[in-house]
Amino acid sequence: METIIITERKKSVITDSILLTVFCVVPLFFLIRWLFLVDEGRIFIIFLIIVTLFFPVVVVSGYIWDVKQKIILSEDSIKLCYGRNFVDIMHFEGGFSIPADHETPWSKVKGFHIDVYERQEPTEGGGYSTTTKYSLIVKIKNKDRNDGDFVKFSPNYYGISLGKFEEHPNTILNICEDYMKNVEKEP
Repeated sequence: METIIITERKKSVITDSILLTVFCVVPLFFLIRWLFLVDEGRIFIIFLIIVTLFFPVVVVSGYIWDVKQKIILSEDSIKLCYGRNFVDIMHFEGGFSIPADHETPWSKVKGFHIDVYERQEPTEGGGYSTTTKYSLIVKIKNKDRNDGDFVKFSPNYYGISLGKFEEHPNTILNICEDYMKNVEKEP
């Protein structure tokens, strides 16, 4: 069978370049012009130039630290490859380190499930803003563990967030389930 790789959608380079132009290049042009025209207060203008140059550093860092999440479906196993991006690091949802990949052979996979998490927050004008987060849950068979076996750790599932993937979560679920059925059919 052919290996299927499901990845996150790509960053928008066009959006980032427009933001860099509006918030960095244009103010930098006027600040440098102001620096040559003024006789006093150059230290303040140099400070503003340094602050303006901080924005491109953040954008470039976003490209350097961006590692895309992937779901790899192969004949032997399903592999969940975790990633990170600069926004997650800034929001303390992730760290600079990337969690280890989880590779599970098809013989240990029991099934798949989509976990939906909704969060409502009040808005200023009244009403609520709802945020929905999806995760793909890979259920694991635990044949080597009894109910009374507390010493041996064996997870019941692995999960990966589906918020930034190109395909809809239900489409990803269907792809994984169909692939698992095809693997089980083959001798």
